[in-house]
Amino acid sequence: MFRPTPGRLFYLLVGLVIGGLVLYAYTAVAGTPAFLPPIRSAPVAQRQAAEFSGTKLLKVLPVNQEATRSGVLVRINTLEEYSDGFSLTYSIVSGQSGEPAPTLQPEGFSVTDDRGGGYRLSALGSSGAVGPGLSSGYLSFAPVLSADARALTVTVPHLVTVGAVDQSGAPRVVDGPWQFQVALR
Repeated sequence: MFRPTPGRLFYLLVGLVIGGLVLYAYTAVAGTPAFLPPIRSAPVAQRQAAEFSGTKLLKVLPVNQEATRSGVLVRINTLEEYSDGFSLTYSIVSGQSGEPAPTLQPEGFSVTDDRGGGYRLSALGSSGAVGPGLSSGYLSFAPVLSADARALTVTVPHLVTVGAVDQSGAPRVVDGPWQFQVALR
């Protein structure tokens, strides 16, 4: 039988401290593990409105709208409506013939509906692929679309040139805005 010697107690204490630090670092980076209850839980109704999961697709609307500004074409391809939010697909085409095409990505998206409601970008379910002359992406937004809304206004204020900086070290920005009116019904 093991006896609690001072050396064993010391190693036990060191192990518990290291384990606690690792758990703290993990929750700070990746969130609370599934086997632990959330530390600070929001009310259930608030969590459902704030999170996008994309589990139940309701409908897909072809948008097929494009806008050109500063020699760059931004296109909104589709809108997918889910039970807990919605997603947009987009494409960005840049470059003049005879010149190397820049690699552009959106600095951000702003989405509002015709009733004044705003929607925020959800990192869960959003992705993008950037390349010289063509960038595309899939963006998810929450909360769910308002039942009274008839149209969305999607605005891309600026595009950022990936891998190119000006003399001050800041990334080159292509000024917009590119704006789209997306009919929902």
